[in-house]
Amino acid sequence: MKNNDFPCFQCTECSQNIDPSLIVCPLCHAAQGLEALAGIDPHMRIKNQKLAIWFSLLLGGLGLHKFYLGQYLKGSLYLMFSWTLVPMIVGWVDAFRTMKMSPFNFEQRYCRRGARHYI
Repeated sequence: MKNNDFPCFQCTECSQNIDPSLIVCPLCHAAQGLEALAGIDPHMRIKNQKLAIWFSLLLGGLGLHKFYLGQYLKGSLYLMFSWTLVPMIVGWVDAFRTMKMSPFNFEQRYCRRGARHYI
């Protein structure tokens, strides 16, 4: 503790002494207080199924829905071949498949941790 009048707390992740009024640790950026107990992983990339459907219907020919879902290679292929109009039709098929997908399956497939480790 720095001062007897102002207590400091330890970060839940890095154990650094921080001010209790801070929401995020300045060193490791871990959530503090009730935000840390909310049960939400801050590294989780949450995607919206309805937004993915709209992206694939309206801008599927450019691969925007693939970029949104984190599939950058597929999105680049859609963008590269957008002049053929084939990606637009495939985008509509993707929209229909995403509509038929249950919310649980959508989350299992597309809502993943942000940091991926490749072998």
